[in-house]
Amino acid sequence: MVANPSKSDEYPTVIGADAVFKGELSFQGSVRIDGTFEGGIKTPGTVFVSQNGKVKAEISAGSVTVDGSIDGNVISEGSVKLNASSKLKGDVMAGKLMVAEGATWSGRCEVGPSAAKGGAQQSAAMKQVADAAAGKK
Repeated sequence: MVANPSKSDEYPTVIGADAVFKGELSFQGSVRIDGTFEGGIKTPGTVFVSQNGKVKAEISAGSVTVDGSIDGNVISEGSVKLNASSKLKGDVMAGKLMVAEGATWSGRCEVGPSAAKGGAQQSAAMKQVADAAAGKK
């Protein structure tokens, strides 16, 4: 018999409620954001923004669940789930999208199997343009 995974197993990376993080976050597993994050997030795993979590970032993830707030675009080959307390200001490109009654969202949407793949390619192209404009190679 397999035991249910604990919160630490489910979300091995946690940005605590009193933490403020600015930068680029890239990892293989999942993350729970209880605090404030600004920058970019890239993972094949899950991003969970808790009710008190505040994110200002471009997110590319396997799946995204939001109880808190996100200001930025979200790309997911899996699913994006906006729960009742969520606030999202940004575009969504996802394989599946679930929006609960009470969720607040302002942005455009593209949903379906090819949506997230196109979004990931578009995101990479936009980063190259931004890097070129900033003088990076």
